[in-house]
Amino acid sequence: MHHFIQFLLLLELINPAYAESIEAKSFVNNQQQQRYQALINEIRCPVCLGQSIGGSNAGLAKDLREKVRELILKQNTDDSIRKFMTDRYGDFVVFKPPVNKNTYLLWFAPFIFLALGLFFLMRSLSTQKSNVKSTVDTIKAKDLLK
Repeated sequence: MHHFIQFLLLLELINPAYAESIEAKSFVNNQQQQRYQALINEIRCPVCLGQSIGGSNAGLAKDLREKVRELILKQNTDDSIRKFMTDRYGDFVVFKPPVNKNTYLLWFAPFIFLALGLFFLMRSLSTQKSNVKSTVDTIKAKDLLK
């Protein structure tokens, strides 16, 4: 039991060695801090699939966070910061890509597939109804011929 407690204490001493430091960013006011947090959570890390630059520890994500901070301190608007990132990394870098000629398929494909699915479902149902009607008509015709 004594060795187990020593082992747990040793683990507690080792644990902080692997922890990464939380980036403390200084801003002129609280509004800039809030803008920074919002932007780093809506810009996708080009290296890490599906992660924002705010949640990624990749080197590029750290550089992009610093760039966002720098642009905020230079009084750039949120839209101009997003434009800077999309100009450099493409529409992929934002979680909410704009609707333009390059992203039409991304935005409208779900609606097209839904419409096609409904069309084929309705067509299938109407074909089944007509098959049932023709079967009933065939039975009635046979009864009349008897």
